[in-house]
Amino acid sequence: MYQFSTAGVLACAGLYVVLYILLQITQDRKEPPPVATSIPFLDPLVGIFTEKVQYLIQLRDKYRLPITTIRLPFTRIYVVNQPALINTIQRQGNAFAFQPVALEFGFLFSGITKKSQAILRNAFSGMGNGFTAGVHKYLHTGSNLDMVSGAATDALSASVPGLAGQMNVGLLHTIQHDLALALTDAMYGPQNPFRDPEVEASWHDFVPGIKHLLYSPFPNITAYRSLQARLRVIAALQQYFRKGGHFQAFPMVREMFDGYMSHGLELEEAAKLDMATLLAMLSSGGIAAFWLMFRVLSNNVVLGNCRQEILANLASNDTLTPDGRRVTVIDLSQLKSKCPTLMAMLNETLRYHSTVISAKNIREDFLLDGQYLLKKDAMLMIPGPVVHYDAAIWGLDADLFNHRRFLFPASARKRLVNTSNFRPFGAGVTMCPGRHFSTNAMVSLAAMMLLQFDVKPKDGAWKIPSTNNADLWNAMPKPDWDVEVDILPRKDAEAVEWKFVWGAQNSMG
Repeated sequence: MYQFSTAGVLACAGLYVVLYILLQITQDRKEPPPVATSIPFLDPLVGIFTEKVQYLIQLRDKYRLPITTIRLPFTRIYVVNQPALINTIQRQGNAFAFQPVALEFGFLFSGITKKSQAILRNAFSGMGNGFTAGVHKYLHTGSNLDMVSGAATDALSASVPGLAGQMNVGLLHTIQHDLALALTDAMYGPQNPFRDPEVEASWHDFVPGIKHLLYSPFPNITAYRSLQARLRVIAALQQYFRKGGHFQAFPMVREMFDGYMSHGLELEEAAKLDMATLLAMLSSGGIAAFWLMFRVLSNNVVLGNCRQEILANLASNDTLTPDGRRVTVIDLSQLKSKCPTLMAMLNETLRYHSTVISAKNIREDFLLDGQYLLKKDAMLMIPGPVVHYDAAIWGLDADLFNHRRFLFPASARKRLVNTSNFRPFGAGVTMCPGRHFSTNAMVSLAAMMLLQFDVKPKDGAWKIPSTNNADLWNAMPKPDWDVEVDILPRKDAEAVEWKFVWGAQNSMG
């Protein structure tokens, strides 16, 4: 027994020496300093898988370096912690050395064939970020954004009143369901595949398997149920395109489908790529809306202020119904400009809860800021929470939720709300192109629920869920458990018939 123990200790010591030497001879002195090297290569591996984004925050707080190197088996990650350095990277965002990892993630996520991957890599190299540029064209600002936001408003106006009187329902489940149908209806039009409950259920069955696609050596085994669910969603999308549903959809859907087909993809492969559109719409928006509603509903002062601002700034009373009820029209297109409390809550929710990580592959050796060598085939990572919890930017209470944080004067806005300090949607060429559409739908849903309902926690008190099991890949952490609530009609609004509109209410032609 003693000999066996001694042999084990010697083997561990020998392994440590080998790993230490390997780290020293493969780490260039010009690279950012390596951290978490107590057990080279293994320390950060355990830390990332157990602590996720919090591990990166811990490393920032421990070492206080503008950029560091995390050495993992077979790869290295450069983690950027300093806003000034983030600015430099964003200015060089289109440089030849950087390539967004979203392309490879999209291939992995959608399950397209190697032949299709080769076609799209060639197209990407010729078009740069051309695929997301098309999304920017439709969803950045202007009439197209108003059109699709108006369609989502119509869908929510039809579904949200049906929540009245529901008891002991999950707040997250309720919000995700209504928001998912509204967003997909607005995008896919009257033949939206997600109107089939089995398709929506299959989507939710698939999402937990994404982590297996990223990390598991045998995803076909460990994520078998999820991959079968993906096949069902893809089949529904194929049927949608085959029947011409995209001809009645938001124009962006038609253009993206035509683009895929013009590159020579088969219909099934084009349907697979539309899974990326669904992921962008559905992975984070419903969770972010849950956290927003949780934060507003659990603070009576904020709740009252939000209701007051919406009614004072967005409402117009036009007519009376035959039974004497007042028709109150709420123009939700003005939420962002005229309801500062709700928008401050949204921004603080995104700052505090977002776990977004911007990542780029490094295609060639590159000297960042004239001093840090970044090696080919490594990954450059900018974790949003590392910046969002920086006391030098946000104050000594940066690690706390402060509902007044974004109620600052206009003079401070430019300094704080820029993409070096505030990164819930990423930044630069990889910044989420659908952020305006998503947030328009989120705050619209929030306004509808706040005006029509009193939402009460089942246990009488709002208890914030933990997020220990949240996926590292998702920009918003899913709570470990849902919050059960009762959704009751507001007594002081019984004499009101609500009509929610989005500006001129453009219709999808």
